[in-house]
This record gives sequence, C-alpha cells and structure tokens, in this order.
Amino acid sequence: MVLARWMATALFLVALPLFLVLSNVRIAANALAVYSYAFDRYGAEERAGVTRTDLDRAARDIVLYFRDDRDLLDIRVAIDGREQALFNPREVLHMRDVKALMGRAFSVQELSLIFVVGYIAIVFLWARERSMRHLARLVALGGAVTVAVLVLASTALVAGFDDLFRQFHVISFSNDLWKLDPDRDRLIQMFPRGFWFDATLGVGLLTIVEAMLLVATGLGYVVYVDRRRRRAGVITPPPASDTTETGPAASDERCTAGAEETERTGSAEPPPAMAGETGRAGTDEPAPAAVGETEQTGSDEPPPAEERGPTP
Repeated sequence: MVLARWMATALFLVALPLFLVLSNVRIAANALAVYSYAFDRYGAEERAGVTRTDLDRAARDIVLYFRDDRDLLDIRVAIDGREQALFNPREVLHMRDVKALMGRAFSVQELSLIFVVGYIAIVFLWARERSMRHLARLVALGGAVTVAVLVLASTALVAGFDDLFRQFHVISFSNDLWKLDPDRDRLIQMFPRGFWFDATLGVGLLTIVEAMLLVATGLGYVVYVDRRRRRAGVITPPPASDTTETGPAASDERCTAGAEETERTGSAEPPPAMAGETGRAGTDEPAPAAVGETEQTGSDEPPPAEERGPTP
C-alpha cells in the first residue's frame, strides 16, 4: 500500500510537467497568431512566392488538418497565375507524420490531465488521505521540478539548438522525409528553423512562468496555514494515534477548529475552576469543610451524639 501511494505521488510529479508543456504545445499548434508570427518574422511571402492571403488560408487549413480525420494535406494556392498544390508529395507525406506525432502528444496531454485531476479528487477530496496543505506542498514541488527541468532544457537549447533539432527528428520520425530543401520546399520556407527555435523557446518560457505561479501559490497556501496555526497557538497537528477514521485531514480540521476557538477566547489555557470546585490551588484535593464543623472536636471525627436525660 505504501509503495502504491509512493508510485502515485511520483506519477503526479511527472504528469504535472507533461500536462503544462504539452498544453502549451497544443495551444501553439492551434493558434493562428503563431503562424502569422512565422510569416511576418521570416518573410514567408517572399521566400515561398505565395500571397499573404493564401498563406493565411493555408495556416487555417493546417490547424483544421491536425483536428480532422484527413490522411493527407492538400492545399491549393495560386502561383504565377496558376492554381497548384502548395506542398510537394514529400512535404505532404511529412505532414502526415507530423499529424500522427501531434496526435500522440495530444493524447499524452489528455491522459496527464486525467491523472492529475483524478489523483487530487481521489486522494485529497474523496478519501481525504492527505490534507490540503500536503496538496499545496506537492503542487509547489511539481512546479519546482518543472522549472528546474525546463531551465536546463532552455540552456541546452540556446547552446546547441541545431543538434537538438536534428536529434528530435531522428527520434520522432522513422524516415528522412523531414530533411527538406530551403531552396525549393515551401514547408520549410514558411516555417524555417529559426521559427522553430523561437516557438520552442516560447513554449519553454511560458511553461516556466506557469510552473512558478504553481510554486508561489502552493507555498503561499502553506505559509498561510502555518501562520494561522501559530497565531492560534497550534504548532503542529496531533499525532496519528489521535486521529479518527477520517485520517490526517480530519486532524488538521480539528486543529484549525481549535485554533479558531482559541482566537475567540483570547487564550489557549482552560478557564479557571469555580470557587469550591477544587481545593487548594494546583491540587485535586477536596475543599476544606465549613468553619465550625470541626472546631468543636479539633479533629476530622464526627461530633458526638446529643446527650439525653434519664428515662423516667
């Protein structure tokens, strides 16, 4: 059982960065603004010899191609007054491979989201095996892991993007259709290597910002809870042996309830006992008898019975 919980936590720490990165990849692949940036930044209209109107229409068709069930991408544009295919057969086959790769990436993104939401719902909301404070710490840790990995990846990207770009294609594709000629293949003229560097770096930086927000939110919640406990005089939650069947989460709730009660009363000490309830201060001995009950005898013995006169 302990091993299963450890593995579930480890998978959560892996699924969270995957979800963040692949979500941003999905957003970029479907954002027409990204395509417009490529056309404007790298002069696709002049390089490919295609009008901007046809380029924008091609961008919309590519976005739809990633979503629909078409096997091959067939885009027609007007070049030199004649309507012809925008991409040659080699480029069309490569786009089919790209679509398959994007489909796998989107599936992993969806599975990561399902696992993250399911883990939180089952462990923290339904079974209440962990407190919300523990969830905040786990989210902060996942964000920190994401930041650390992406900072290293961004450093490697800046240092040697060309090698990484080539290795990515070698690993991702089982053919060499991705080796395009910038002088005649319009696909690489529209989306040159410089664009892919910008897009990759943008996805990485956006993910780092999102991960840092998760770290700040998680740590902020932990600090908030701990500060409330300190103000209430509650340093740590009670030991596990004092918890009920609802688990540690219920212990934290009892601590919070006790803290709130203490804040209302203004003190963490119990109220003083009423006069007469206890004896001498600091003891549990009974209160002394009323004055006069033992003065006659000088002892704790009961008083003698009343004397009676002689019987007639």
